Amino acid sequence: MPDEKEAKATEDRKIQHINIILTKETQYREKTTMLECVRVEPHGGAISSKEVDLSVAILGRKIAAPLFVSGMTGGHPVTFQINKNIAEAASKLGIPMGVGSQRAMAENQSLSYTYNVKKYSPNITLIGNIGASKLPAYTNEQIKGILDYIKADMLAIHTNPGQESVQPEGDLDFRGILKRIKGLKPDITQSIILKEVGNGISKEVASALNGAVDAIDVQGAGGTTWIGVETYRSKGSYGEAFWDWGIPTALSVLECRSTFKGPVFSSGGIRSASDIIKSIAIGASACGIAKPVIMAERKGGAEGVYLSIKGLLDGVKDGMAEMGFENIEQLRNAKVSFSEPLSSVLKQRGI
Repeated sequence: MPDEKEAKATEDRKIQHINIILTKETQYREKTTMLECVRVEPHGGAISSKEVDLSVAILGRKIAAPLFVSGMTGGHPVTFQINKNIAEAASKLGIPMGVGSQRAMAENQSLSYTYNVKKYSPNITLIGNIGASKLPAYTNEQIKGILDYIKADMLAIHTNPGQESVQPEGDLDFRGILKRIKGLKPDITQSIILKEVGNGISKEVASALNGAVDAIDVQGAGGTTWIGVETYRSKGSYGEAFWDWGIPTALSVLECRSTFKGPVFSSGGIRSASDIIKSIAIGASACGIAKPVIMAERKGGAEGVYLSIKGLLDGVKDGMAEMGFENIEQLRNAKVSFSEPLSSVLKQRGI
């Protein structure tokens, strides 16, 4: 287990990340999500948005819409109110939320309260979080402990070699991680999600994950680049060269859907109702959003988050109604087409 100095460094890093996201330009500079290359064909004549049902079942949980708040933070006193506000809004809307990496509470139990949002929003579907490269440092019992403490319904294991390569304290030793993930299954009752942090997941990786995890969250390129975030922290030029490294979100969803047998989640640069509609149409079971939520929370607290997400979901309903889709199942079976450059890349990749 880490010493007190290392635990303090982890805690400080949490608030540094939030401050950089809020004050610096961390968007991909050249690469997009490629969702702009997706066209969804109408299902039929326009209907009323009041007729549209967004509810879905994800990993055995019924949720109000195919949307969740991606895990972002925790592990610093300031982050407690952020997570509490997001949980209040998400619970009211009937959608899940994730917490940031629980490494900080594993290293320092006094920070556990910053993740414990179910104490205030008991009905929320909550997604725990631990880093893939840190899995070998903890026993199954310890991981089960941090999940059970916050009453997590699912576990997201984040893999982030791009971020780790630039992070001053980065750990690039991912040896044996797939075997370690498989080793969690006997002791972890929660569904396990493998997620990236903004660089996407390829079909080769997705294929290897069959049987090891229950779902994949692609967190593709096109939104926030965590290589960029760590570049600000490292004050070096290495990260600049890889600022736009990663697989665009739309491409990553399609790659994972081509080989992975479980649900695939679309996240990374999801900013609009159109992004959500297109993601579902190309095979995503749900979408994750992050930066728009943290921005809304900092400006307006729980109410700001609620209004921001509700507006987004109202837009999804309106868009689906205009194209004649009454529910998510119909949208999943929509006819889609792809324009350049996505169409060429799909052909090159044999998808």
